[in-house]
Amino acid sequence: MPCRRCGVAGVAPRRGRGAARMHACCDNPHPMRHPTESEVAAVEAVDTLAAPARPVRRAPRQSRARRLTELVLQATAEVLRTRGHAGLSTNEVARQAGVSVGAIYQYFPDKAALLAALRQRHAHDMGEAMRDAWQAAAPASLAEAVAALVRGLFAAHALDPVLHALLEADAPFVDLPPLTALAQEEAADALMQPGAWWAVWRSALAGLLGPGVSLDVAAWVSLQMADGLAHTAWVTAARRPLPFAVGALESAAVQAVQAYLNDVTRPA
Repeated sequence: MPCRRCGVAGVAPRRGRGAARMHACCDNPHPMRHPTESEVAAVEAVDTLAAPARPVRRAPRQSRARRLTELVLQATAEVLRTRGHAGLSTNEVARQAGVSVGAIYQYFPDKAALLAALRQRHAHDMGEAMRDAWQAAAPASLAEAVAALVRGLFAAHALDPVLHALLEADAPFVDLPPLTALAQEEAADALMQPGAWWAVWRSALAGLLGPGVSLDVAAWVSLQMADGLAHTAWVTAARRPLPFAVGALESAAVQAVQAYLNDVTRPA
């Protein structure tokens, strides 16, 4: 039977002393208790990452609730970095955050929901980096557009490359979405969503490539070139020292993407 106020599921009450303890999450006394850590662990033992992520139980509205969810997401990221997917559990996140498992279950029903929320937060941070780089450049030529794209991708991947690689194990951040036409005023909003970067980049190239060029192919290949180089550069640099600066790779990525686009636009 779940708590009538917070919705967190309880288990059958113990008999005798302490049977009617309050829920720590809502101070609502009733003869139920939250699951113990061992009970939660037994349930999570059968969880798999392939299971569809359940939505956040409820959206945090008050500042205290927002601080709690941010603390939990920070703890989730730390556990994921240090222990990987196999070591991630709500119990471990609770220990890292210094909160009760019941407090986590107010907002996240399981570890799949934690991962989904962490991925969403990371995608938002990447989107801000890309948007800032693109808007600062305001590219008007193909060379300026390529430089802005690469600069934005390297800035986005620099945020937390180890966490990014772990989150991307489930699904790529930069993917091929259904093609939709983007008005110029929509581009800034779409830049906040890594999954929409291909559509933004395609729209930017539309007026910069010559006739006879496959816009879809050129946009996809050039974006994947830049994103792949940025991802590999920062993930490798986070794991071991590089014999050269990441900035040198960024410059090389600009040259590589520019050379590809110059080649496809060159008359046969």
